[in-house]
Amino acid sequence: MGIANSRQEKFWEACGYGRIGEVKEFLKGGNIDVNWVSYTHDCCPIHVASQGKPEIVQLLLDADCDVNVQDNRGNTALHHAAMKGHADIMQTLIDAGSRVNTTDKNGWSPLHCAAYWAHPNVVTTLLENGIDIHLKNKDQRTALHETARSLEMDDRKLGQIARDLIAAGSDVNCKSSDEGEADFTGLMFAAYHNHPEVASALVDVGCDLNASGTNEWTALHWAADREHDELVFLLLEAGADPTKKGERGELAVDRAKSTEMQELLMNAVNMYHELTSIQDDDKNISLKAAKKEEKVEDGPKHNKTEETEKDDLQLPKAELAENMTSLESLTISENIGDASVIAIESYVTEEFAVVKNSSAESDTTDFRSENLEDSSNNISEINPEKS
Repeated sequence: MGIANSRQEKFWEACGYGRIGEVKEFLKGGNIDVNWVSYTHDCCPIHVASQGKPEIVQLLLDADCDVNVQDNRGNTALHHAAMKGHADIMQTLIDAGSRVNTTDKNGWSPLHCAAYWAHPNVVTTLLENGIDIHLKNKDQRTALHETARSLEMDDRKLGQIARDLIAAGSDVNCKSSDEGEADFTGLMFAAYHNHPEVASALVDVGCDLNASGTNEWTALHWAADREHDELVFLLLEAGADPTKKGERGELAVDRAKSTEMQELLMNAVNMYHELTSIQDDDKNISLKAAKKEEKVEDGPKHNKTEETEKDDLQLPKAELAENMTSLESLTISENIGDASVIAIESYVTEEFAVVKNSSAESDTTDFRSENLEDSSNNISEINPEKS
């Protein structure tokens, strides 16, 4: 038993180190269990060979090894190849019958592994072979989540993976579990782990910019808190709401560390309030206009007679006379300056224009000229320097 185990262990090591000649000799000599589990490493020869030894993998497959055998953590050879980024070995394994959607004890599929360890070519291979992109691990994270929370420093790789997963139909607003882990969307993970390329990929397809977790923090909160300035700029430019509050009432600006970032976020808050106010005003104006149109459409329609038209013409004249009375009551005051006089002049001119247009066939010529002269005199009295 000890001798057999020693021989098997040597065979395992030959597979792991890529010693093709030794592996062939062991296989040729017979009495080798190609599915033997190493006591030291708790996995089979196919697992260690799939980490970068394509020739050994083929030898083991030819010797009828179990392509779907799992190690003590539930990983198949496909998982090991995915973690190490060997797309060619993965395709060999898939062609030999490896199941692409097998998950380990933590619910990780080969796609989760390829995404987290940032291997775009492996992700492409798996997508081409029909892997389920919606699979979730025990923390309810998809491969897109794992891309956004990867420790990989090359953000371009992660950005490419994110775009490939999104193009394949990955849910950009899916949230992870809050059981022992943060309940984050992909964008929140990208903001937390400082992956602007991933965030850009998500923003470009219209993800929810203001999604929040249990503590009500949005991606902007996390970017500010973690001092990821590029993410803060990116999120604000995309339209993230800087007025969103956490469960304790804190804004993203309250989490910013540097003075520059605090000023930036405070300005964003003020601008957001101003824009919101303008939008609300526009909505109110539109609603009022719509109501007026409804009243006009629903109101009774009367045919004006010659007599009613004359009555209508008396209305602006009556209003104008009232305005003239008000003007006469005005006296020189320090509170009435040039601007006030100009406004009054403009108002009087407009009122006379209305009368002129409305009473082309009436006998108001004398009335108009007399009052115009009176108004000019009154203006001179209000501000002598204007005359």
